[in-house]
Amino acid sequence: MSDPSTTAAERIRALAFELWDEAGQPEGHSERFWFKAERQIKAEEEGYDDALADTFPASDPPANSGIT
Repeated sequence: MSDPSTTAAERIRALAFELWDEAGQPEGHSERFWFKAERQIKAEEEGYDDALADTFPASDPPANSGIT
């Protein structure tokens, strides 16, 4: 997971640059790599949401803990 202090735009920019670099640094395709990075980050975030949907914070005790 990324650094929480990193903004969404910074994450997208870094990934877009990485994708562009891996593709051989083609000229004139900056928007293509930006949108691809946006889609990839959104898909990752949605995956985290799905994975955590049925969990609860560890700090919350179970409803029937037996502790009074």
